[in-house]
Amino acid sequence: MSKILSKIKLNTFAIILSIVAVVAVLTWIVPSGAYDKMDVDGRQVVVAGTYHPVPANPQGLFDVLKAPIQGFSNTAEVIVFLLVIGGVLAVVEKTGAIAAGIQAASGFFQRKPHLRFMFIPLGIIVFSLCGATFGMCEEALIFIPIFIPLALSLGYDSALGTAIPFIGAGVGFAAAFTNPFTVGIAQGIAQVPLYSGIGYRFIIWIICTTVVITWLSVYARKIRKDPTKSLTYEFDIEKRKELKLNKEETRMTRRQKWVLVAFGLGMLTLIAGVLKPQLCSMIKGMWGVDLMQMLHLEASGWYITEIAALFLGVGFLCGFLGKMSMQKFTDAFFDGVRGMAEIAMLLCFAQAIVIIANNGHILDTLLNWMSGAISRLHPVCASWAAMVLQTVIDFFIPSGSGKAVLTMPILAPLADLIGITRQTMVLAFQLGGSWMNMVIPTDPVTIAAIGFARIAYPKWLKWMLPLLAVMYLLSFVLLIPPYLMKWQ
Repeated sequence: MSKILSKIKLNTFAIILSIVAVVAVLTWIVPSGAYDKMDVDGRQVVVAGTYHPVPANPQGLFDVLKAPIQGFSNTAEVIVFLLVIGGVLAVVEKTGAIAAGIQAASGFFQRKPHLRFMFIPLGIIVFSLCGATFGMCEEALIFIPIFIPLALSLGYDSALGTAIPFIGAGVGFAAAFTNPFTVGIAQGIAQVPLYSGIGYRFIIWIICTTVVITWLSVYARKIRKDPTKSLTYEFDIEKRKELKLNKEETRMTRRQKWVLVAFGLGMLTLIAGVLKPQLCSMIKGMWGVDLMQMLHLEASGWYITEIAALFLGVGFLCGFLGKMSMQKFTDAFFDGVRGMAEIAMLLCFAQAIVIIANNGHILDTLLNWMSGAISRLHPVCASWAAMVLQTVIDFFIPSGSGKAVLTMPILAPLADLIGITRQTMVLAFQLGGSWMNMVIPTDPVTIAAIGFARIAYPKWLKWMLPLLAVMYLLSFVLLIPPYLMKWQ
C-alpha cells in the first residue's frame, strides 16, 4: 500500500477537488435541515431548539462547477488583499531594500550568534500576542515573504519562515484571552461578562505558546544539523540562489533605508488601525480626550479592505522613495500580482466546499446531530465533545466569528443542562474552533500561507499533525480544571 501511495503525486489542488467531491456526495445522503435565524447586532444568529427539516437540495454536477465561481465573490476581499500584498512586496523587493535589510539583520546575528537563538522565541511571542489580543489572522500573511528570506539567511528554511508569523498568530488566536472575534463574540452570545476569566485564559496562552516555541526550536536544530530534513529543501535551494544570500553583505543605500522606514511605519500604522477602538478608549480613560469624536473616526477597527488600502499607499510611497520609474514600478507590481494568481484560484476552489455544504442544507443537520449526542455525556466528556464539534464545524466555517454565531446559541443553554458553566463552553468553543485553522484547506489564510513557500498541502499536513495532536491533548487537559472549580 505504501508503495502505491508513494507513486501518487498529491498536491493541494487535488486534495481540495477530492473534498469538493465528497461534500457534494454528502448532500445526497445527509438529510437537509436548518435552524431559524434572528438578527443580533447585525449578525444572523441561530435560535436554539428550532431545528427543522427543509426540502432537500442535493448538489449536481453543474452546481459543483458553479461553486468555485461563487467562491470568488465570497473571498473577493481576501483575494484582492493578497494581490495587493503581492504587488507591493514585489515593488519593495525591486528597490533592493528587503535584500539589504535581510543582509543587515543576518550580519547582526552572525556577529552576535548568542542572540540567534532568540529569533524563534521572540518572533512567536510577538505574533502570538497579536493573535491573542486583537485576533491577528490574515495580517500575518504580510510578514511571511519577509520572514522566509530572513530565516534562510540564518541557516533555517522557508517552512520556519512561514511558521513564525502564521503558526505564531495561530496559537495566539486559539489560546486567546481578549480576541474579539472568538472570546468577545462567544461570551456576548453566551451572556457571560466580556473578557471575564482572563486569568485562566492567560495561563493557557503561556502554556500553548511555550509548546509551539519548543516544537519549532527542535525542528530548527534538526534542519541546521541536516538541511535535507527540511520540509522545503528543494524550494530553498532555488530561493537562496534567487536571493543571493551567500554573497558578501552590501552596504545599504540611503534610499533603501528610507524605503525600510516607510515600510516599518506602514506596519505600525496597521497595528494602530486594527487596535483603533482599544487605543482610543485607553486615551479617553487616561486623559479624557475622545479621539473618536475629535477626529471623526469610525468606531470599528480596520479589517482587510483598510489594510489593503494602507499597503497600496505604502507601495506607491516606497516606489517613489526608491526612485523607481513608472514603467519599472508597473512591471514589478504586476509581476507580484501574477505570482499570487495560483493562490487566488486555490482559494476559490476551497470556498466551493463551504458553498456546496451550505447550498445542500447539511451543515445545520450535522450540528443538530452532534449537539444531541453531547447532551448525554458526563460534563467533562461533554466539554471535550463540544470542542470536537467545533473542529468539525471549523472545516466548513473557518471564521471564528462565523462559528460563534452558528454554534454558541445552541451550546450555551446546553451547558446549563449538562452541568458545566457557560464560561467553560466558551473555552471549548475557542480551543476546538481554532487549532485546525492552521491546516484545513477551506481556510484561505492557510492556503495563502503555504503558497508563499510553495509547500504542498500533504507535506504541510504531515508536518503539522504531531503539533496538532499535542495541542488537542493539552486542550483536553486544560478543560478539566474549569469543571472542577466551576469556573465562572
